[in-house]
Amino acid sequence: MLTPNKTLSEALQDAKDGVLKFLKNDDEVGKGTTKAPKPSKPPETKGTPEAPNKTFVDNPFDEAGKLKPNVKYKAGEHQYDYETDHLGRIENFSTDDLKLTTRDERLPHDANTPGKESGDHAGHLAGDRFGGSPEIDNLVSQSSKVNLSTYKKIENEWARVLQAKPPKHVTVDVKIKYDGDSLRPSSF
Repeated sequence: MLTPNKTLSEALQDAKDGVLKFLKNDDEVGKGTTKAPKPSKPPETKGTPEAPNKTFVDNPFDEAGKLKPNVKYKAGEHQYDYETDHLGRIENFSTDDLKLTTRDERLPHDANTPGKESGDHAGHLAGDRFGGSPEIDNLVSQSSKVNLSTYKKIENEWARVLQAKPPKHVTVDVKIKYDGDSLRPSSF
């Protein structure tokens, strides 16, 4: 159970190891901002895929509209923190202060997430109700079951804590894992 002093990692552990894992083609478990203007070339980054040096950028998109590799950036209504890996895949979403959106309407989102398979959803890392960006700077391919059940249960707990009187503080740290060079996450 998520409490005011628990991190997402601890809450996920409480929800049992592997509850968010989903395997490719496994039907049982796995299966607001606007787009930034055309970016300039980012400063070169050095390092290795295992230990890259990351550069903070204002615009995480390259000229083709894909996420740049090895960058840190902020996105969404509340400017949450994100990082990409050496392939430009989101590998971390975090915030020390998760907040509910101030909007009444849900934003339309980009459904074309990298690595999307039949039956997958474009899953928000920071959900729309938390002011998460509707672009691929906050979206990953996610099985519909994970998006509508497992991950949603965690989001519901975050929302419950934030709606408490008085509201509690929620810290989130989601690590996104991938198999090899796949663009579709294998676990969170």
